[in-house]
Amino acid sequence: MTPWLRSLVLSLCSLFMFAATSLAADSPEQLAAEQKFREELPLGGNFQPRQEEGIFVATGHGLSVMVSRDDGKTWEETFYAGPGHDHSHWATWNNVAYTNGVFAIAAGWGKPGTIIASDDGKNWRHLTAGTGKPLKKDGHPFDMTTTMQFLGVNGAFVMPFQATPDFGKTWYTSNQYQFPAEEKAFGKEIGFDNAHPALGYGNGRFISVGDKGPMLYSDDMGKSWHPMKPELEKWEGNGAKSIVYFKDAWLLLKGDGSDILRSTDNGKTWKAHDLGITRPASRTYALSVLGDEVWATGQTSKASKDGMTWYDLSKEVPASQLTISDRGTIIGTTARPATILRSTDHGKTWEKVYTSPREDVKWYSDVQWGKVNKAK
Repeated sequence: MTPWLRSLVLSLCSLFMFAATSLAADSPEQLAAEQKFREELPLGGNFQPRQEEGIFVATGHGLSVMVSRDDGKTWEETFYAGPGHDHSHWATWNNVAYTNGVFAIAAGWGKPGTIIASDDGKNWRHLTAGTGKPLKKDGHPFDMTTTMQFLGVNGAFVMPFQATPDFGKTWYTSNQYQFPAEEKAFGKEIGFDNAHPALGYGNGRFISVGDKGPMLYSDDMGKSWHPMKPELEKWEGNGAKSIVYFKDAWLLLKGDGSDILRSTDNGKTWKAHDLGITRPASRTYALSVLGDEVWATGQTSKASKDGMTWYDLSKEVPASQLTISDRGTIIGTTARPATILRSTDHGKTWEKVYTSPREDVKWYSDVQWGKVNKAK
């Protein structure tokens, strides 16, 4: 059997097993229960943030939402939708977003998505006010585009092709087949992969990088998107896992982690710098801006104060998205079992502060810190 044929057979076997697993998990009864849950969830659009106390918010599959109000020492599950798998209504990835006193979490892969939001971390409802046009004729006003990247910036929540500037009262929706006329040929060519994008914001611009490489940008807070053909060094390999804006430059982590790509002209050209972290077997590695440093985390992790030269971090640093509180406490996560870790000494040592007892919550996929209303 040739290597090509062997690869094809293995791919088909994997696809068959994945499809069988998905069909088994999504029975008609389960789909009906999920839809009932979504319909009974209160609509949003009426958030009144006052930013009275700082909290951490973490999320994982099952749309399990964990909240800490004591700087990461103890955690409480304040929302749980139900059992789910990688492509269920309740699947999550890097999907916790925060801006101006409101947290929002996007869930669902390959289905109508659900975005929940809260201005106190305890009471959750749809981010949308439900006044928008459904994505499909037989859909619901609270159906959202599914995404694996989601950001909150300056009072707006933005993902590739969908954004709200006012906590869900108004929504802007677009897609890669609606580029302006002068970009249509390029738009067809790029075939943007929205399944596993990396999304970042800086210098007035959102940049999203598809898993296979193509880039999109938005300069109007996600109302419209445009393709771009950047000039790059060392673009081999899929997995554009993380992109951030740090000290007047864009940083992009992709491939095997041997290099970091850096742009100082808003994404037009990129230069490769030695990084040398080891990527985990999964897609889980990330860039996290922590104060005056940016950290690149994988099986091995490094930090930088300029995005060009990097120093080694402790081997205990989890290969996950990291966030930091106003007290300097850093929170990260690990998978299987889903565990939340806490560090108060700048990542030198880590304490396991919570492990999920739920079998379907195999990991906490994202964590963020922000100030919200005091919970009643």
